[in-house]
Amino acid sequence: MNIINWLDLMFVVLFGTVAQLSLKYGLYISKPTEEASASIQKLLFSRYFIIWFICYVFMTLLWLYILRTVPLSQAFPVLGLMYALVPIASHYLLKEKVVFSQWLGISIIIGGVILVVH
Repeated sequence: MNIINWLDLMFVVLFGTVAQLSLKYGLYISKPTEEASASIQKLLFSRYFIIWFICYVFMTLLWLYILRTVPLSQAFPVLGLMYALVPIASHYLLKEKVVFSQWLGISIIIGGVILVVH
């Protein structure tokens, strides 16, 4: 796998991470006291939902390209990095609590991805 393929995979992981964070933040800032339909409508037209949608479109298109150029056995494990990056980013950007066992799991995920794709 060449450097361009690695960069493409990292962009897929980055788009997925940003998408999850923007959707969570969009839900977080919506008012839970509002009527459910008004809250959903507000979310659907928020910039955070639009960011989520755009990220998923780019992520999907880039993933389709990667599947044509990289063996699935190498590309798919890299997606596991999203399971590590989302909690890390949530901790720093959304101020969510990450406990020791989660940090340990994140370390194992990152180590596992390195072992599988190396």
